[in-house]
Amino acid sequence: MLHDQDSSTQIEIGALSISPPLLALLEEDKIHQATDLLANQEPPEIARQIAALPSQLQSQTFYLIPRSQAIAVYQLLDSSLQQQLQEFFQNQSETNIVNNLSLEERKQLFQFLYTPNIDAEDPENQESNYFPSNPFAVTRRRIGWLFVLLITNTITAAVIESQEDVLQKVVVLAIFIPLLLASGGNVSIQAATVVVRGLHSDVSTQKRLLPVLGREAIAGILLGAMLGIIVIGEALLLQNDSTIALIVGFSLFTISIIGTISGAILPFLFQFLGFDPALMSAPLSATIVDVLGILIYLYTARIFLHI
Repeated sequence: MLHDQDSSTQIEIGALSISPPLLALLEEDKIHQATDLLANQEPPEIARQIAALPSQLQSQTFYLIPRSQAIAVYQLLDSSLQQQLQEFFQNQSETNIVNNLSLEERKQLFQFLYTPNIDAEDPENQESNYFPSNPFAVTRRRIGWLFVLLITNTITAAVIESQEDVLQKVVVLAIFIPLLLASGGNVSIQAATVVVRGLHSDVSTQKRLLPVLGREAIAGILLGAMLGIIVIGEALLLQNDSTIALIVGFSLFTISIIGTISGAILPFLFQFLGFDPALMSAPLSATIVDVLGILIYLYTARIFLHI
């Protein structure tokens, strides 16, 4: 019996005959020719032929299948035959198993065995690490970073105060400050969250700082361009002033690029320094965007409005 994976029905194979060339090649111990024959067939046909073979040849034939097809073939086999294949594999010596692997497959096996896997850790330990039951432990872990953020937010207020003359001359600029800071913060938090997740779940991400930064920079340019165009339209509707609209649009474009880059680089920085990237990367990147965003916005206004 075979399981048809698409229709979830069983296919009778009693009346099916195995192609004579495959059985003849196996009986004559022509392994290479049998492997080539199987490589040119689709998984359903391979599964049918394995199921029709004598039991002593089924396991041997299965391990001749290209590994790119083996998973699909295995899923199509009857549960009793699947169990037989598992028992055959368990009875093989480690040397035989490794000798049958290609160089790339041996590398993958080594990485699987010796690379830390967060998902494989004890769930109770994970819960205790990320969700400590003691509220004082939670407070102690976070208060230091929140104090740092409080100081940096104070810098944002100081920057706004230093540019007070611009806001007094063109009061309408103040209307768009919350929009710019919120949008820039959202962009940076998104980037930081994606990178932190990659650092925790993907080993390759931990060693690819420059590719990740390049990807996020391109994403920041595209996101900034789209958001900038949208906010230009909003500014025109609200104020009917093309100069103000261009100031807001250009500022958001620049802020978005800075946000994605800072959101991508901070998790790597905190990991290098030995801190938890998930605890601080997103809030600090958003705060950096606030400070730089205000400077960019108001200095752009000075240039465009000749203040």
